[in-house]
Amino acid sequence: MYYLGVDTGGTFTDFVLFHRGSGAIATFKVRSTPHDPGAAIAVGLRRLAADHGVPGREIERFIFGTTVATNAVLEKKGAATALITTRGMRDVLEIQRQWRHRLFDLHLKKPSPLVPRRHRLEADERVGADGAVLQALTPEEIDRVVGTLATLPVEAVAVVLLFSFLTPQHEREIAAAISASLPRLHVTISSEVSPEFREYERSATTVMNAYAMPKIHAVADRLEAELGAAGFAGAFSIIQSNGGLMGLARMRTHPINTLLSGPAGGAVGAAGIAKAAGHPNVLTLDVGGTSADIALIEGGTVAVTAEGGIAGYPVRVPQLAVHTIGAGGGSIARVALGLLKVGPQSAGAEPGPVCYGQGGTAPTGTDAALCLGMIDPDYFLGGEIRLDRKGATAAIETAIARPLGMSVDAAALSIMEVLVSTMIAGIRKVSVEAGHDPRDFALLPFGGAGALYAGPIAEEMGLARIFVPRFPSVLSALGMLMTDIKHTRSTTRIAALASIEPGELSALFAGLAHSLERDLADERLEPGAARIAYACDLRYVGQAYEIAVALPDWQPGLPLDMEALTAAFHREHERNYGNAAEDEPVELVNLRATATGPVPKAMLRPLPTGGSTPRPKSERPVLFRARLGWQSTPVYDRDALPPGWTAEGPMMIEEAGASIPVFPGRRLRIDDLGNIVIDVPTA
Repeated sequence: MYYLGVDTGGTFTDFVLFHRGSGAIATFKVRSTPHDPGAAIAVGLRRLAADHGVPGREIERFIFGTTVATNAVLEKKGAATALITTRGMRDVLEIQRQWRHRLFDLHLKKPSPLVPRRHRLEADERVGADGAVLQALTPEEIDRVVGTLATLPVEAVAVVLLFSFLTPQHEREIAAAISASLPRLHVTISSEVSPEFREYERSATTVMNAYAMPKIHAVADRLEAELGAAGFAGAFSIIQSNGGLMGLARMRTHPINTLLSGPAGGAVGAAGIAKAAGHPNVLTLDVGGTSADIALIEGGTVAVTAEGGIAGYPVRVPQLAVHTIGAGGGSIARVALGLLKVGPQSAGAEPGPVCYGQGGTAPTGTDAALCLGMIDPDYFLGGEIRLDRKGATAAIETAIARPLGMSVDAAALSIMEVLVSTMIAGIRKVSVEAGHDPRDFALLPFGGAGALYAGPIAEEMGLARIFVPRFPSVLSALGMLMTDIKHTRSTTRIAALASIEPGELSALFAGLAHSLERDLADERLEPGAARIAYACDLRYVGQAYEIAVALPDWQPGLPLDMEALTAAFHREHERNYGNAAEDEPVELVNLRATATGPVPKAMLRPLPTGGSTPRPKSERPVLFRARLGWQSTPVYDRDALPPGWTAEGPMMIEEAGASIPVFPGRRLRIDDLGNIVIDVPTA
């Protein structure tokens, strides 16, 4: 039987097929169809049967990564949405917070609310900060609100009532009434999506969930239909932003959990492969056609945070700490005010870079790499797409070289250098600015274009090693096959830690565990297979933000050592900020419980050793650096490189989905799993 991982990107949809018995892996890509992601899945399923002889009925597990919710928010193309909130709280979405991400920008514009004011309704009810009901929600008030809602031209509704994370009953009553009277509407309540304090963040997260829900439902329906038509009857999962899997039913109710779906798969795959190869500390660089996703992996794990954002809106759900920038192979190069700019605008899948020959006229990073000889125009995607090098050269000459008074070669190198600078800034964001020395990490590039930029990045940042995993262009899809089912529940309880009885905390955690058991009920797990981990969000009294402190060996029913918990917080504060105030009182903010349900996973197996010494399959001129000029460079087929093989650049290594330049003077070796390790000379 087979596992199939599918990652829908902005330019291509990646397929990874894993055979459970033999461990064999097959990969391919099809063009993404942004207007209808299900169309690309249908094409891939047909190709799976025709080219690989695997019909849908032989697929045991299907795991999907999607950008549907992400794109709905980024492009402001989600559903018309209404908001129901407590009287007096209607404008929270508009007021937002005083915080500004560019403090001294006098012209800064905060993102406009996803719900216009005319679609925001107020309910006469009130819950206090202690969870007590101060004003009851009457049936008459529910009828009034639902009646007004019925007159609005909306598809979805978010219900966010004050302090509902403590007492959710009013939200549930309104949601039940809407479902009964207006079943056409998609309903989201904050006490299910983001049951934590901070009113603006909770409101924005819940609204975003409702805003994306109709599109996610449409994709889910389409996928079910396509998989059913192909004979699929196995387990269907979606990868979440937290790096774990969830079932289709939860995808329909929690689309907010898919905002970082694809990048999460890549980070999980990178962490698993790098750790297995003996590289637990890596900086990942996933470069696709539209964007680059960057993560820091320490000790083989990616940090999980409850604080993220997209398009200027906060997202308060657990997510891997992945930083996304607008720099990819499809990033458009242009001259503005006499300066070269590259990105964040992208040529995307349609029309794509000029070299695709689909009507694109603006040069991109892919066009530049092609002109420099780093991509074989006859072997892009294994020869499935023939690239137009002349067209790319002409576009760079017209749009960049002539306006800036430079040669085409210099213009192409400059495009690559600008992208490298943008990516370095992103890597510094997750490393230097977070208190890590990037020189302690290897650089792990993946995605279709990651390896093209890795050499200059490593050299400029002083990184001693580049680690290029097997199947780099589809690592996000492969990573989806390497993770477990994961659900998280949280609740807010703000109180001085010294004033809380251990039994009270145990009872709260037990309630979260009970909710997680319900979440896992439809996940096809063996009884008792899931394990639950607990954590507390703590801070010093008076601080604005908190730190998650894990309780690694604790379970409800065991004694809870409050002094040890306090000491653990001080240590974590010291690690994060370089100081700790051990005499200051500590405050509890949130409690979190995460259930992990193990499922069968894909894994890379060592390649057979021995075989003949590999020989270049061809040779072509490549311009690595301006000062070196064009160099005649041997080109190797990656699949022909055996474990243990070593060589020195310059060379190009090619596989169906990626080109890997090895700069002059750098030495590489192939490890037991088929990964490429490139040593970078450092000063």
